[in-house]
Amino acid sequence: MKKILLILPLVTLAVAGCQLGATNSSYNYSPNPTSTTGDLSTTTTMTTQKFSDSTDYQSAYLISGASLDSSAQQALTGFNLSKQTLPNGSIQINLKAVESGYQDQQYTLQPGQQLYFVDRTFGDDRNSEGNQGDDYGIIVDAQGFVVSGGQ
Repeated sequence: MKKILLILPLVTLAVAGCQLGATNSSYNYSPNPTSTTGDLSTTTTMTTQKFSDSTDYQSAYLISGASLDSSAQQALTGFNLSKQTLPNGSIQINLKAVESGYQDQQYTLQPGQQLYFVDRTFGDDRNSEGNQGDDYGIIVDAQGFVVSGGQ
């Protein structure tokens, strides 16, 4: 009887410790393996976002098309745009900074992808750039999902 009484508190502590550990675990299980990375112990769910649902969409101008409309040309004030088709069929787009404060930018698009240029404070480029952090590219795939870029 003494042995049972001594073991009972130890078993209770062990069970409580296991339950405590289980409630504090940081496992993130996703039943869709295509939206996860790593193994189950370090799984993180990747988010995919339609470009049309992003906050950048209203301030974005297509610059990877065959020609630029007047709004896209105005958004690119401060940059020279050049395009080159690479041997593997991808397109390299270079934005060469022509005004101080800007940084050169380079994007490589796979077939079906498009490049949009975001200028959140449109019009600040006319006289002097008021926000140099608002000029950047976003690559969008053929289904309209953001591939890379943005802030």
